[in-house]
Amino acid sequence: MKAIYAWMIGAAGAAILITLYLLQSPWAQSLSASPLEENAAIQSVLHQYPGEVLESKRLNDAYLIMLQRPKGKYEIQVNAYNGHIDSIRRTQAYTDTTQEPQKNTPSSPKPDPVSLVITEKEAAQLAAKAVNGGTTDDIELHRNEKSLYYLVEVDVKDGREAVVQVNAVSGSIDSVTWEKEKQDNED
Repeated sequence: MKAIYAWMIGAAGAAILITLYLLQSPWAQSLSASPLEENAAIQSVLHQYPGEVLESKRLNDAYLIMLQRPKGKYEIQVNAYNGHIDSIRRTQAYTDTTQEPQKNTPSSPKPDPVSLVITEKEAAQLAAKAVNGGTTDDIELHRNEKSLYYLVEVDVKDGREAVVQVNAVSGSIDSVTWEKEKQDNED
């Protein structure tokens, strides 16, 4: 009799553990999670890549957003559940500031995501403007899980140094960190 009770308790415990495991699995969470509204997905894109939304539509577990920016038109796929950008593809490139389209032909290679970024020179100008002038000392391009950005060191005229984080796609200033002032007499 004790063996039967022990077996029943063990089976019940195993069933509870299996149920908890299945409820924590990614596919179960995606079934229970409600998708973002289309406007929230659009705002997520515009926060990182300012421009004009030409069109947006829902495709299964993603939103497809057509965005126009100064350098061209882009097709951006956004995860409908977490708002993360899954892919960016340039569909038209503008050859100059008059926004004359240059169509990508099917035989042409897909654009490299790094080609979508602003140049180091543009990043240096934006960083210097953000700290009211100065001389660019060093520029480095970095990538994290969400975006590309430049870290630009700027020597300001008053002797201070700032490190400016510039979004490499949108050109927005993400942060400015001031280094401690250089001391003339070091101990």
